[in-house]
Amino acid sequence: MQDLSVKASEALKACFVTIGKNKGTLKKNAPPSNTLAYAAWQGAMMSINPFKVSIFGSIMMTEEQREIMQLVTQAFDMTKGAKAFDRDRCALERLGVW
Repeated sequence: MQDLSVKASEALKACFVTIGKNKGTLKKNAPPSNTLAYAAWQGAMMSINPFKVSIFGSIMMTEEQREIMQLVTQAFDMTKGAKAFDRDRCALERLGVW
């Protein structure tokens, strides 16, 4: 991925599953909405699976959260194979409905 700011990198790290069989994929649900991790998760989903993005959550973000969301979205848009980070998208692609 492209170089992210330190805050964006830390926020994005909090969005990934760290243990279990799904380790290394994005968490199924968004982190709490008052965190930077929420913005990073929304940004990643904007690129990978836009059906999971909360429009209301995006509207209510702080300026810092919006900046993080934009950085993460750009990074995921430029990364080949990023769609593999979302289990739901992978399952839909296996079924042939995406």
